Formats: sequence, C-alpha cells, structure tokens
Amino acid sequence: MKKLLVLLAMILTIAVVAACAGNNEPAPTMATDPPAATEAPGTTEAPPETPAEAPDEADEEDEAPEETPAAMDGVLPRNETLFTGIGQWGTPISSSPFHANPNNPLVIDQAAHNARLFVNETLFMFNMLDSQLYPLLAYGQPLWNDDFSVLTVNLNPDAHWSDGTPVTPRDVVVTFDKHVYVGSPMGVEYAAFISQMVAVDDRTLEIHHNPDNPNVHQMMTFLPRVYIMQAAFVEERWAYHGGDIEAFRSDPWENAPHSGPYRPIVLSNTQVVLERDDNYWGQAASMWGRLPVPRFIAHNIYADNDAMRASFAAGQIDVTQAFMANVWELWETDGLPISTFLHEAPYHMPGTMPSIWFNTTRPGLDRREVRQAIAFATDFELIIASAMSGYSPRFADAPRSIALPLPGEQRFVDNAALAHLQWDNADIARANALLDAAGIVDTTGNGIRDIDGVDLSFTLMCPAGWTDWTASLEIVAQAGAAIGIELTTTFVEASVWTENRQAGNFDIIMDSAAAINVASPWFRAFHALYVEDPDAERVFWAHHRMQIPEAMALIREAATETNHARLVEIYTEISYILLYEMPLVYLMYRPVLFHTVNESVWTGFPEYGDGLNIPPTNLASGYGIAGLYHLRLVD
Repeated sequence: MKKLLVLLAMILTIAVVAACAGNNEPAPTMATDPPAATEAPGTTEAPPETPAEAPDEADEEDEAPEETPAAMDGVLPRNETLFTGIGQWGTPISSSPFHANPNNPLVIDQAAHNARLFVNETLFMFNMLDSQLYPLLAYGQPLWNDDFSVLTVNLNPDAHWSDGTPVTPRDVVVTFDKHVYVGSPMGVEYAAFISQMVAVDDRTLEIHHNPDNPNVHQMMTFLPRVYIMQAAFVEERWAYHGGDIEAFRSDPWENAPHSGPYRPIVLSNTQVVLERDDNYWGQAASMWGRLPVPRFIAHNIYADNDAMRASFAAGQIDVTQAFMANVWELWETDGLPISTFLHEAPYHMPGTMPSIWFNTTRPGLDRREVRQAIAFATDFELIIASAMSGYSPRFADAPRSIALPLPGEQRFVDNAALAHLQWDNADIARANALLDAAGIVDTTGNGIRDIDGVDLSFTLMCPAGWTDWTASLEIVAQAGAAIGIELTTTFVEASVWTENRQAGNFDIIMDSAAAINVASPWFRAFHALYVEDPDAERVFWAHHRMQIPEAMALIREAATETNHARLVEIYTEISYILLYEMPLVYLMYRPVLFHTVNESVWTGFPEYGDGLNIPPTNLASGYGIAGLYHLRLVD
C-alpha cells in the first residue's frame, strides 16, 4: 500500500511540475523538450509571422520519381520499422474519418480519450498524465471570450498538408460542417455543443457554442479528438459522389492528403504499413524540430490475442496494447527485454473504471440497501489480483469518487469529505447488517433473502470471451452467496450484450464508466448519472436508468462552471450521490491502453520517472506520439 501511495504521490508531483511549466512561449524543439502545454481557458499568443513555403508544383514535376518503398517489395528493414500491436483485427475498410466503422485504427481512431496521430492530426494533443492539452496543428493556447461562448484557436503557420499546401482555419470549418451534414459519429456528437465554426482569417479559428446547450468541457474535447482534413479533398470527394451522403461516408478515402508524419502504403488482410513522410511539417522549429525516428510503422494482423502475445514475446512486436496476464513473468521468469510503463504493480496507468450497473427498474435492485450490500460484500482485491493480474490500484490506496486516481482528476474532489462513504474491500458483516436493518430477510427458509416473498435473485451479464470481465463477475456472484442474494452469471455475444444494455434487458450488467479525456471528470459524471428519460426505449449511457434530479442539476451546472473551487464542491457532491445511491459500482481501475514494450530492437520508450512526461499510449495516441522522437536502436 505504501509503495503505491508513494508512486501516486510522485506522479502527482510530476504532473504539478508539468502543469506549472506550461507557458505562452512557442513550442520548443523536441530535440530538448516537448511542446508547451496549454490549459483552457488561457491566453492566445501571436504565432510566427512567416508561414512555411509550399513546394513549387512545377519543380516537383521535374523531380525523379520516388523509389519504391521497401514494404511494397514485401521486405521491411527491421532497423527502420516499429512493429505495433495496437488493435488492428481484420482487413481495413476505409481511411475516411467520416466512415462509421473504418476498422483501420492505425489511420483512423478518434477515441474520446485520445486520437491516433500517425497519419491525421488534431488541433491539440491530450496528455493523460497531466490532463493538459499540447498544441499540434494549433499554436499557443486556446482563448475563451468573457462569457465562454466563443473559443478562439490560432493555427501554426508552419503546418502544411502532404501536398505542400498550408493547413488553414477553412480546413477546420469544412471538416466540421461536413461531419455535421453527413451525420457522422463526430458530427452527431459535436453538433449538440457547437453551433458553428468561423475562419476569421488565414490563421484564426472561432468555435461558437450552442447557446441552447452550452458546455465548455465537451467543446474542449473537439480539440484533441477530431481529425482536421484538407477542405479541397473533402469537397472533391463530395462532388465525386454527387452529394450522396452514404456513398461519401463509405468512400475508402484513398490517397487523401494528410498532415501527420506517416502515410499508409499497405492496407491488406495480413498487414498495415505506414511510411514516414520526410516532408512532414512537424520538423519545423515551432513543433517537434525533427522527424520521428522509425521510417515505417507496421502492424501484422493476428488471429487472436494469444498469437499476438507469442509474436510479442519473440521480439516481432515492439509495442503492444494487448492484455497479457502476469506480464511480469515475461521478464522475471523468461528473462525477456520486456517492460511496462510502471516498473512495479500495478504496471499500467489507470484510465477507466469497469463497473457493475444495476438495473434500478427491477424489483429488489430498486432498493438502495440491496445495491449497497452487493457492493460491500464484493472482494475487489481478489478481482484486482486475479481477474486483472494486479493491473489496478487497490481501493484502499485509491478511494472511490467520480474521479480516476490520477492527479488531473483528483484535483476536482475532496476525498476527506467522502471518507465515511468510501470502503476498501469485502465487508460481509456490514452487508448483512445493512440488509437486516432494512428488514430484507429470508422469510421462506430457502436461504435467499426476499422482499414481499420474492427472492432476491439476479443475473450478472457481460460479453463472453472477455476473460478479465467474466472472472470479475464470477467473484461478484460469490459475494451474493455470502449475504443471501442469489447471483448467477451469463456471458453472451458482444452484440447481444450491447443490445441488452441499451434496451435495459438485464439485471446487473458490466460496462466501463467513461474513460479519461480532456472533459474529465464531467463526461464521466454525465455518463454515469445523467438520465433524461428512464423509460426510454434505448439509453446509451447511465444504463441503470435511475433518475437523480440533484445529480443532474449538478452536472448541468458543472457544464458551464469554470471556477475551480466551485467545481471541487460540485464533483464532491456528485461523488457523494454516486457512493450513497450506488446505481453503479466500480470493480477496478483499468488502463485505457496496456502499454507494454519489447526492447529487442528499439529502446528509449516512455516509462515512469524518465522526466519526459509522455503518457503510456503506445507512441500512437494523443501526446504519446511524442515517444516516436526518443526511440533509438538497441544495436
């Protein structure tokens, strides 16, 4: 316990130092330091006066044709290739950010917690270590106006597309407008919060909030999440498809200009390969100051997780996000040059909270005492040790609240005010006493407590094959037996689990609370407790369907609140409601990405305590992309 507390305290110290170091200076060269962090609301700085010149098209036509990439010949030079295992299963479908399911995560992954930045880029990068935004296509800090209705962003004049043309605010406007018009996932989500984007001039962008639904926190998530695409190419593809929305959304998006450091050269059913663009704008002094080290980024497509683990152990994968039980055995027992971001348990940084969600419309589960008793009786330490292989802080060391045990979120809650509601681990006596005091006892003599003669018998559900989740629910079921509540497990296909979760066809279901992002902990509070219509045919968050007006009012207030002291009060009150009513209960803290590296070929990967403040996001997502600039060959 003391070791983990010291670890978290040290992480907090690093984050505070990093946050304090953020300033209004231009982003320094990556040869020495990372780009300067930004924290909204902030101040906007005047960018450099002279943008990078675009290559002369006539000169380019006279140049000799490019050599055929090594990957196209079927050979990737190992000393120039970073092999990844970060989620490419099956053949890529599209490279379009407007596609609903491109299945191409090396090229398109606009996750709420971090966008993948190999090929396409966002305005800013999110760093989960310090919860800060770092400029990418943007320059300096975003600036809110006085009433927080307009967010102004300056673009870096050095930024240009792979065809040499500059990245401008108009590219952002066209990208956003097209997302909204075609109803893409990003368009549907952000149209609710953003009314319009305006290109003020060649460098300045204004993002206007929706006055009917103001939310400063959700607006900020656009900055590190949504790829900016070249307006000319978007408009060309739209014209090509004659304005057919479905055809446009389904476009494979081949040969699109990109702003990122890599371009796709192989997208097959066996391998995805990206090649470095040596004309990448990020080598300018205003950004990284140099090119990323690997010439190629490659991802072989494996049949299953076991095959990926075997390839990783053999040194054929350099960095992976795959879940591997007892990962320490790879170096302690097998002696392999493998490591995780943290050198000691829990080995990985927490990023989300897989939880059990009670369907409070079901008789029995509508009683707070029943929900609390199940929670108090559960052996969370066994879940963490066995189901999660210890990859989670213990709740004794990281008490429950609406916030993750990371400094960027913990600064929003007062744990001392919540201590009387927080608990560490299984407390069977407390659970039984709670039920007895509520008069929820066994009146039939069958060993199962009942309410009005109806036994407390419930089913726990999660997807089949998600081994850490299925093991977790088996442990929860054991808790039921100790307190006279019958809990059984059922494991279904993922599609069935999704359908039942949305339609409310479950007793107790396992799902994650929202992962860390720049809007945390607001977005998690919204995801956990905001129920507009408990009788809706489908719900996409707050699966418990328990409407708590006080919590909803606090969430609405937090959406526009910017005073930190008041936000602490709000999120502490929200945490109080969560811990008292217990419509859901965290089972563990889980990494967003399992960042594990093999240093057979490459070294210099981000790790805890290295002073670089680069998060464990596989050198791919958000500010984790900075890790590509520190790699070096082992030999």
